Formats: sequence, structure tokens, C-alpha cells
Amino acid sequence: MKTANGIPVLGYGTYPLTGVECRDGVAMALDLGIRHIDTAQLYDNEKDVGQAIAKSGVDRDEIFLVTKVARDNLGRRHFMHSVEESLDKLGVKQVDLLLIHWPPSEADFDQALDSLCAAQASGLAREIGVSNFTIALMRRAAKRAGQKLINNQVEFHPLLDQSEVRAEAEKLGMVLSAYSPLGRGAVLKDPVVVEVATRLKRPPSEIALRWIIQQGVVAVPMTTKRDNARSNLRVLDFELSSADMAKLSAASRQNRRLVSPLGWAPKWDS
Repeated sequence: MKTANGIPVLGYGTYPLTGVECRDGVAMALDLGIRHIDTAQLYDNEKDVGQAIAKSGVDRDEIFLVTKVARDNLGRRHFMHSVEESLDKLGVKQVDLLLIHWPPSEADFDQALDSLCAAQASGLAREIGVSNFTIALMRRAAKRAGQKLINNQVEFHPLLDQSEVRAEAEKLGMVLSAYSPLGRGAVLKDPVVVEVATRLKRPPSEIALRWIIQQGVVAVPMTTKRDNARSNLRVLDFELSSADMAKLSAASRQNRRLVSPLGWAPKWDS
């Protein structure tokens, strides 16, 4: 599968799945050939993800595994212990990508970045990055780290313009990965997406996901339905025209942000 900064461009998101539903979902994704699995401490499903991976029969080296450190664990006292606990739950010695899930408080910012780099140096994570960071926060994180941060995972879909964030990430050597790539279902009803989908005789979900990955952004959709997961994989088999890409990008200027938790979210760029 094509990669961006070494990250497979199509992943499997596990939020908000837990228990049997999560284990079955990860097993389904791996069975279909998806090799990028995304979880987080906050999702409370790392153990389920780990069990599904262990039972899948897929070699660990073939799986790109991502987890994220919760905001409450970003201080010096908790960071490394929380990562070790995540690895224990996942049943692995190392994750392929470790992210800071939400921007640290001002008091914890430098320490959190230092701990992230230390986790990589200690072999707990192969690569490191951030999530939900604005342009200013990406710049600050990159400067503090003094080494490559490969990824910023953000809300990204055809109803939200993240073009400036994407451009800055590229300058800093990062790629974006898209959570909520279908806008929690809202994208599937958008008139522009529906028009392109109808004309190309493809589901709206495929149009939205293709628009994302064609920009060099990693897409991490979640589904529990096998037919939907198969459909998601088909986005690797076609391209949108420049005219259709432009139409969809124009639609994104609606700026319908769906995820912005009070107390965690920074002052967004858009």
C-alpha cells in the first residue's frame, strides 16, 4: 500500500469501539489487507486492539500501529509509564507511531515534547508526532523536538478547510492524517460530494476518502461493516480529476468542525 512519510495512506480507526466490537473490527480490517491500525489511550481499547492483532496471524512487522498519549499523562511523572502501559496492553514492544493526542498545557508543553523524544530514543516508538496541533503549535513542537516529527493527526474531511495546516505540515516535514474523514456521516450527504459520487458511480464515502489521500493526507476511517471496509480500500484504485478535486476543496470552505472538546482544543486556525 502507498505510504506517506512511511505511514500507509489508508488506516483503520478504532474510536469509539471497545470490547468485542473493537476486536472484531480490527480482525476484519487486517483480514481485508488493511495494515495501519489507529488507537489511543483515551479510547480505552488498546487491550482489545492488541488481542485482535495477536489472534490475526498477521506478522507484527507488517502492521503499522499507532497510539496516542492522553493529555493527563503528558507530565514528567506519567508520560513514560503511560506509554509502557500502552505497550503492555497492546502486547507489543514498540509502536510504529506515538502521538501526543491533544496539545499540552503551557506548563507541560516542553516537557511533553522532551518525553515524546525520549520515548523514541528508548525504543518505545519507532516514529513520533502530534495530534490536533495548530500551525503555531506544530512550529513550536518541531523546534522543541529538534528532530523529525512525521505526523499531525487532525480532523480532516471535505467540510473543513485544513489546507493551510496541510501546507505548513509539509514545510515541517510532517504529513497530516485524517480522523473523522467522513465528518461522522455528514460528508455523505453533502451536495457536492453526492454530485461527484453520482456522476462517477461510486459511493460518497469513496469520493471523500479519495479527495483526502489524493492530497497526500492519510485517511483513518472507522467502520464495523465489511462491505464498507472493502469500499474504503477501493479508493486506492482510482483518481479524481483536478476539476473534481477543486470542487470538493471549495466545499471544504464551509468549515464545519465537528470535534473541539472544551478545555483540550486549542484556538484553531480555521
